[in-house]
Amino acid sequence: MPTKAIWEGRECDVRVDSDLESNWSVSILSGEYDPVSLIRRPAAPLMIKLRAKTRWLAMDAGLKALKAQGKISDYTIEPRPQAELEAEAAEKAKLAAKRAAGAKAVAEEEEEA
Repeated sequence: MPTKAIWEGRECDVRVDSDLESNWSVSILSGEYDPVSLIRRPAAPLMIKLRAKTRWLAMDAGLKALKAQGKISDYTIEPRPQAELEAEAAEKAKLAAKRAAGAKAVAEEEEEA
């Protein structure tokens, strides 16, 4: 299921591009052409820039923000990649282990005092 957004009653494509590191731009492409231009070029997209760790998180946050601002009426988003979910779970487990080790060290220090 590709990601689509409903903009002015039309179903439009969504493009997500990385700028630098964690900077992303989410663009809604209308599929229409610029009526003023002498050459046939696409009309200006609806765009939002934001920071996110991954492409999917940027797409999700960007579409939610555009909907909250009333610029799009609805959207459908592709499911989050399984590899990304597994990486996030591993990162959370690593942080939990660090916290547990830190709490254990603090408890040992208190016992010694």
